[in-house]
Amino acid sequence: MSTKPNKKLRWILRGLSGLIIVFSLFMFIGETFLDEKTAGPLTNNAILQLSIAGIGLTGLGLAWKWELTGGIIALVAYFVLAIINYRVLGFPLVYIWPITAILFIALWAISTSTTAK
Repeated sequence: MSTKPNKKLRWILRGLSGLIIVFSLFMFIGETFLDEKTAGPLTNNAILQLSIAGIGLTGLGLAWKWELTGGIIALVAYFVLAIINYRVLGFPLVYIWPITAILFIALWAISTSTTAK
C-alpha cells in the first residue's frame, strides 16, 4: 500500500520521466528529419549511441510500472552511453536522466520497506 508521500513522489517521477521522453523524442525528430545540414547517413557509433539512449528512455518508461527494473535499465544505459561517449558527461542537463532513474530505484526501496513493516 502506498503512503501519501510515496504516491506524490511516484507521480513527480512519472511526470519528470514523461517530460524527458517527450523532449528526447522532439529532439530526435528535429535533428533527424528537420535538420537541413545533415551530411549523410549515420555512423555505426551514432547508431549505437541512439540505440542505447532509446533503451534508457524505454527504461524510464518501464519505471512507471516497475520502478526497480526500469530504473536499473535507465541507469545502466546512461553509464554505457557515458562510457561510449564521454562528452555526454559535459552536459549537466543530461544528469536529469540518471537522477530520475536513481530516484525510481529509491522509490522502489522505500515502497518495499514500508510494505514489509
